[in-house]
Amino acid sequence: MTCYAQAAELIRRGKRFLLTCHVLPDPDAVGSMLGLAEILRGMGKDVFCYNRDPLPDSVAFLPGADAVVTTVPHGVSFDATLVTDTAARNLLPRSFPPKSVTGPVIIVDHHLAHDDYGDLMVRDVEACATAMVVLELARELGVNPVPPAAALPLYTAIVADTGGFRYPGTTAETLRTAADLMDAGIDPWQVASNVFENWPMSRLRLLGYAINALETEYAGRVAILSVPLAMVERAGASERMVEGMVEYGRMLGGVEISIMLWERRPRSDETDYGELLTRLSLRSSGGALDVAAIAAALGGGGHRTAAGATLTCGLREARELVLAEAGRMLGL
Repeated sequence: MTCYAQAAELIRRGKRFLLTCHVLPDPDAVGSMLGLAEILRGMGKDVFCYNRDPLPDSVAFLPGADAVVTTVPHGVSFDATLVTDTAARNLLPRSFPPKSVTGPVIIVDHHLAHDDYGDLMVRDVEACATAMVVLELARELGVNPVPPAAALPLYTAIVADTGGFRYPGTTAETLRTAADLMDAGIDPWQVASNVFENWPMSRLRLLGYAINALETEYAGRVAILSVPLAMVERAGASERMVEGMVEYGRMLGGVEISIMLWERRPRSDETDYGELLTRLSLRSSGGALDVAAIAAALGGGGHRTAAGATLTCGLREARELVLAEAGRMLGL
């Protein structure tokens, strides 16, 4: 059996499932989780959706988002756990329940760099979003089309991870799939406005500060934005609001790699490393350079055009490390 067939067999045999995704989840992780949850519920399964962190505001409009719990129900065990859009075990909290609770762990993902930590891997590295892998799994389960309640979160996940169908991973199949999901009555403006707009003033103010501090290196081929925690606090923003701002560095003409570094306070259950961590986000222009290789060299991972890592050092040292890796990739 293929991995899809093995996962489908586990799902058919089971009754109760735990669904989760990586900490600090993004729209693809959440949309894939919520869409998969509705697919399983449509099959008569009991489903619990869990994430340690509150969901981002950009997905609060999705049905089922308000039912995601931040702790696993006490005294409940599961026939299997499905983890969406999560390439490494360290992207799950230390408080992730043991195997006696989770049952077999099925990873549903589309990242190339992976540490293969689950019992079963359902992965397509050519997929533009994990939601596309969920849809293929649904077909393996004989669920096609997916229930209308699953269409909106899955469409949202695809829109988000393709940058509104702009990124290199977007294919004709991507657009056909989006059109099929829209047949369920999806309003594309509702999705686009929530995912890409509707920012609070504090986030827009933070973006202004970040762009004002933007620098270029290697004769303009690399853009770098550094966001210290003090900048976030001055804007009245939150650490979560920094996500995605790396895209603005890529908008600068001539930039091949956009780098964003920002300080964040770790939670007690995710690290032993001091008071601050430095998060790294990377983007490449047009897919010509593989920024996942840069991230992997620094302990992270991701895709050819979008990747990231967490560095256990301050902003200054992190800047030197990532610029050295970027320079090597550029042959400089």
